[in-house]
Amino acid sequence: MNKSKLEYCPFCGKEAYQHQVKPLKLQYKSHSITVNQPGYWCNKCGEGVIGGDDRKATQKELQAFRAKVDGLLTPDEAKTIREKLKLTQQKACDIFGGGINAFSRYERGETPIPKPLSQLLRLLGKHPNLLIELNNKLNRVHSNKKHKIAI
Repeated sequence: MNKSKLEYCPFCGKEAYQHQVKPLKLQYKSHSITVNQPGYWCNKCGEGVIGGDDRKATQKELQAFRAKVDGLLTPDEAKTIREKLKLTQQKACDIFGGGINAFSRYERGETPIPKPLSQLLRLLGKHPNLLIELNNKLNRVHSNKKHKIAI
């Protein structure tokens, strides 16, 4: 599809469908947010289609909104705490689990940060010395293995 040319709308059939940014109001648990959502929108019927790249444009903002409503860390807050703890994304995954790319997905807003991890990161953000204790316990557990987690 040509992003600048008017196309025929798949919903109403009018030649008024094109790629544009539209303010979109969304609700989540009785809270609302308005985002500037790119997508293919019809100027006649108002319907639209939000594709992969268009969805990614607002993904982090929407994830941050849901996190705030739920009392969890936002993607940017999680990144700030991880960096304050001087952990790479890989080291954070080694310590907290979640898979090899978990922190990358959390920080891009692709995946919600699980509540227990959010609470633990918030605690470590306020008391970074606890990371040393946590790391020591993890290394004792892994002492029978050849893998140690270095901070």
